[in-house]
Amino acid sequence: MALAQPDPRPTAKDSQEQLITIATYYHLRYLSPYQESVSMVVCVCNAIREKDLKEAVRDGADTPCSAYARFGRRPKCGQCVPFARTIIAAERASA
Repeated sequence: MALAQPDPRPTAKDSQEQLITIATYYHLRYLSPYQESVSMVVCVCNAIREKDLKEAVRDGADTPCSAYARFGRRPKCGQCVPFARTIIAAERASA
């Protein structure tokens, strides 16, 4: 007898953290890592993608706030900030 898998689709009662986890699950499961045209959404609140964040770092941004400011935005809920810091550090290390 096979075990029933939980339904990963969001419901109205899901917290924002759960929704981000679900979005990450779908991104990793259904989008090929070999598609270079695909860029992960880093900040859902501001619709900032990984490629945009990397571009801001190449233009001199060194913190999430300074990177977001280049787009006329700022972090809202803050869930993206740790991930944005990781991307910024990796991009600066590769430069």
